Amino acid sequence: MLRRHLLVGLAALGVALSASSPARAAPRFERCGGYGYSCARVKVPLDRTGARPGTVSLMVKRIRSRMQPARGAVIVLAGGPGQSATEAFAGDGVGLLFPAYRSRDVIVFDQRGTGRSGPLRCRELEQANLLSAEDAAGRCATGLQSRRGFYTTADSVEDVEAIRRELGIDRIALFGTSYGTKVALAYALRYPTHVERLALDSVVEAAGPDPLYSDTIAAVPRALRAVCRGACSSFTRDPVADLQELVGQMRRRGRLRGPLVDARGRTRSTSLGRNDLLGILIAGDVDPALRAAFPGAVRAALRRDPAPLLRLSRRTFTVAGRPPPPRILSAALYAATTCEETPFPWARNTPPDPAVRRRDALLVATARPDSDFLPFDRATVLDSDLLTLCGRWPVASPPPPPATTPLPNVPVLLLDGEDDLRTPVENAKRVAARFPQAQLVVAPATGHSVLGSDPSPCARRAFDRFFRGGRVPTRCGKVRRAFFPQPPPPTRLSRVRKLPGVAGLRGRTLVAVRLTLRDVLEDAVTELVFDPRSRDIARGGGLRGGTYRIAQNGGVVLRGLRFVPGVRVSGRIRRFGEREQRGRVRVSGRGVPGGVLTIVADRVRGRLGGRGVRAKLNLLVASRPVVAAAASTRLR
Repeated sequence: MLRRHLLVGLAALGVALSASSPARAAPRFERCGGYGYSCARVKVPLDRTGARPGTVSLMVKRIRSRMQPARGAVIVLAGGPGQSATEAFAGDGVGLLFPAYRSRDVIVFDQRGTGRSGPLRCRELEQANLLSAEDAAGRCATGLQSRRGFYTTADSVEDVEAIRRELGIDRIALFGTSYGTKVALAYALRYPTHVERLALDSVVEAAGPDPLYSDTIAAVPRALRAVCRGACSSFTRDPVADLQELVGQMRRRGRLRGPLVDARGRTRSTSLGRNDLLGILIAGDVDPALRAAFPGAVRAALRRDPAPLLRLSRRTFTVAGRPPPPRILSAALYAATTCEETPFPWARNTPPDPAVRRRDALLVATARPDSDFLPFDRATVLDSDLLTLCGRWPVASPPPPPATTPLPNVPVLLLDGEDDLRTPVENAKRVAARFPQAQLVVAPATGHSVLGSDPSPCARRAFDRFFRGGRVPTRCGKVRRAFFPQPPPPTRLSRVRKLPGVAGLRGRTLVAVRLTLRDVLEDAVTELVFDPRSRDIARGGGLRGGTYRIAQNGGVVLRGLRFVPGVRVSGRIRRFGEREQRGRVRVSGRGVPGGVLTIVADRVRGRLGGRGVRAKLNLLVASRPVVAAAASTRLR
C-alpha cells in the first residue's frame, strides 16, 4: 500500500472507567523530548489467543490539553501501514494537532511493529524497491514465520482498546490519515460505544484497499482534468484521451523505450510499461510537480519523444519506491499488514505461487467489462504492485472481520483531496454515507494527506472547528496550484517560444535557461518528498544531459545541464527557488549564443552572443521556497 497509504489518529483521557473495564494502574508518563510530550509504555500480548507467547511494548506519547479539565482525549493513528506516529509528530507535525489538544489530551503511539513499538524488521525489504519486491517479500515472510500474522488492523484495533482501558477513558476521539483511517473505522465497528468522534483524512474504506485499483482508475479522468483545468489547452484537447491513446499504443507495440540521464550525467536506455503510467499518476498524490508534469509528458510520448515520461518514471520508481528508514516506516510491517488482509483476487488458502495467484487474478479481471479499466486496461491492473508484493506471501492470520456491522452515530469529519488517487474522494463519499452526522470537506488542488498538504487554510479550519464543536465549512474556495502543467519539452532550440523584447536566438536562449532552471526545481521535489536520507536536498540528471545538485543550504550547482537539446547551463545559484536567490550561470552549446548571466531574484541580466540582455524570467515557481513547499508534503 505504499502507493496508497499514510498518517495518524487520536484518543481520549480524563473520564471515568467504564463499568465493564477492570481496574488497573494507569501508565506512568514521564517527560520526553520537546513539544510538551510525556511518554509511557503499554504492554500488550503479541497473540491475544495465547497460542503464541510474547508481548509488544507500545510507545505512547501524550500532550496534555491546554484546557483543564480536558474534554477527553484523541488517539493519533499513523498510516503506511508501517509508519511511526511518534516520528511523524515529533517536530512541526505537532502543530497540525493543535486544534485537538486545545481542549483534549492527545495520544500519539507507534502501532505494533513500527517506530519504537517492537519494530518489525526484514532487511531484504528495507533494501528493495517496494513497488517490485515480490522475492524480497517472500523471503521476509519465511524469516518472520508465524509472527507475520500478528500485525493486522484487527491487532492494532485491540491495541487501541488496550490503551483506552489503561488510561481510564470511556469514549475516545480518533484521528487518522490514509491507512490510519482504516484502523479508526475498524475500531468504530468493533467498539462503537467507546467512540466520541472521528476525524478521517484521506479515507481508506474499512474493507479496502482494492488491489486491482478500481477506485483509483475510476477517479483518474476526474483528477487529470482537475489538474489540467485552464492549463493544458495549449498542447492538448483532452489529457484523458491522450493517456488512453498512449496505453493503446503500448498494448500494440510493447513497452515505451528511450534515453534516461542519471544523476551522474550518464545516458542509458530504459523502458516503462502500462502499469508504470498508473504508478506515476499515483505517486503524484504527494508530489504535485510530478502530477503536473504528467499530461505534457504523455503528449510528448505521443509525439515520439519518450524522454520526459521515462524521467518521471525514474522519479517514481527509483526515488519514490525506496523505503524510508525503518525508524520512519517499517517495510516489513507494511508487507505483513498488506499481504495478510488485502482482499486479493485469489482465495486466502491459495499456495504462495505467483503463477497460480496471477492465474486466479486474471480470471477475476477477465470477468469484468473493458470499461472498468479505462483509460488503462486489464494488463495494467494485473501488474499491480500489491499483487506483485504479495505473490509469494503465505497467509498466517484469520480473515479480517466483516465491515458490515453498524457504525456509531457520532460526529465525523472526512477530509479528502481533489487530486488524490490513492484514496479518491469517491471513497470518502461512500464512508460518509454510513454515518448520520458525517461532514465531508474536499480540498481543491490537493492530493494525499490533506491536513498537511492543503495549500489553503480550508482543511485546517474545518479540523479546528470540528474539535471545537463548531460549524464545519463544507466548501473550500479556489486555490492557486504550486505547479502547473507545462507543454511537452521542446526538442530543439528553434521550437522554444520567443521572449518579448529580446530578439532571435538570444530571446529563445533566455527562455531555454528559464525552462532548465524550472525543471530543476520541479524534478527535485520528488527527492524532497520521498527520500529524507539524501545527503543533499536533491540531485539528478537533466532531461537531455548534465547534472544538478541542491545542497542542504539551498544552493544549486549545475554542470552542463541540458533541458533544451544543445543548450548547456552551468554555474551556481544561492538560495535557489527563493525570492532572495542570486548567482551566475554560463550558457554554451553549438549554434547557441553563449555567455554569462547574473540571476538576482526573478531577474536575469548579462551577455549572450556578445550582446547585452536583461529580462524578467519568472524563475520562481511559488511564493515560498520550493524546498519548504515540498517538505510540507513529505510522506506522513
